[in-house]
Amino acid sequence: MPVQKNIYIIIISAFLLSIFTSFLIIKNYDKYEISTDEIENHRIIKGDIPDIWIDGQTIKNDLEAGKNYFESGKEIFRSYLPPRLIALYSYIFNYDLFEDWDQRIISSDNSKIFYLIIQSLLYYFSIFIFFKKLIKYFNPNICFFIILFLSLEPTIFFFHSTFHTESIFFTMQILMLTLLMDDINKISRSILIGVLLGIMFLQKLVAIYYIIPIFIYYIIKLKYKAIIPFLFVLILYVSIIGLNGYGNYKRAGIFYFMPPSSKITLHLYFPNIIISKGENISPSEAKKIVDTKKTEWINKNNINLKNEKDRIMYYNYLQDFSIQTLIKYPLTSFKYIAWRTLQTGILNPIYVLEFFYHENAKKPEYYLNSNYKKINLPLRIIYSAVLYTIVIIGFFYSLRRMSVANNLLLVLSSAYMLGLLGWANNSRYMVPILIYFSIYFGHGVICISEKLKKRET
Repeated sequence: MPVQKNIYIIIISAFLLSIFTSFLIIKNYDKYEISTDEIENHRIIKGDIPDIWIDGQTIKNDLEAGKNYFESGKEIFRSYLPPRLIALYSYIFNYDLFEDWDQRIISSDNSKIFYLIIQSLLYYFSIFIFFKKLIKYFNPNICFFIILFLSLEPTIFFFHSTFHTESIFFTMQILMLTLLMDDINKISRSILIGVLLGIMFLQKLVAIYYIIPIFIYYIIKLKYKAIIPFLFVLILYVSIIGLNGYGNYKRAGIFYFMPPSSKITLHLYFPNIIISKGENISPSEAKKIVDTKKTEWINKNNINLKNEKDRIMYYNYLQDFSIQTLIKYPLTSFKYIAWRTLQTGILNPIYVLEFFYHENAKKPEYYLNSNYKKINLPLRIIYSAVLYTIVIIGFFYSLRRMSVANNLLLVLSSAYMLGLLGWANNSRYMVPILIYFSIYFGHGVICISEKLKKRET
């Protein structure tokens, strides 16, 4: 059977398996749980996801009440696009996101399965398009293992059966790679790249500076001819970001495009611990210092945190304060960030299943349990080590089989994602990097296979 036919079978089979997985997850987990703290949590819509659900319903309510699209919704704390996709799904399929909107009781009628099916369909269709491009550049056997990895690697696969923002972002990453591997000197191609880059930012904030690796790629690939095509990328990208800012201006009277979560994330993770380590004081003492400075700044600037304009100023202060703290203690910051990044790199192939199974409010968290550390953590380390070994082998194998520009694109993209997400110390944030690693994985498997065949002969 031709390799190309096998690849089509893999894509279709993985898509059907994804739908089946989603059905099982919805059947078993689309309900409420009573936690050990006697708090009811929906087993699927929990963590950060309820905020998306609430924002989506608010947007839908505003539009039905006759509000302008740009004026609809409330302050989006995280990414712009996810709540709007949920609102669109609710509107098109006439699906009620909440059984009781006033009490914020999420619907548990299993109808949300269709959202997951659409999500999987988009992802596996993007893989199909990606394969049609890959086959022009790589040996069919290499393509086979690239597609196999993207289709079934569990760390990626299970996200298609959840309402996290990852699956749709994976789809966008794959489409972006497809576009970038083509004739980027064409203006029409650059327009598509600019639009897609803007949508990627709306889906996940991590894409905000991804235009920098793309610019470097344009320069390496097109040299002096890169200016005009890249200018179209920049114009379209800035236009989409600008529309996002305009929406905030129409709704709240202040122009900004970076949601609050992007500004306070550093503050949640770093100042207390960095000051504690840098000054050799207890975390509680460091927290008192940070809290005192926040209070002084709020009072000095007459900040009213009930006002969105003032909150944005406050979030900007938190971001600046966090950056200044990292700069003040460079060695301490570097060691701490490096350690957290190393921990982020330990993949968890069943993260989604653990997310559904374990109670959201239970303390301490399941991953701090001694049995988990003795069994699950070592298995995760072994899995990660094997995968990364194949990827590293594939990287060196690819140096003679891929252009410098394409290799640079993958390396820069991986390094970019790791730099912006690695310090969070959450294996979930490592998963987008696997999209880029997939190409090296395919090369790595073929390299190992060739060496084994040589030994046999």
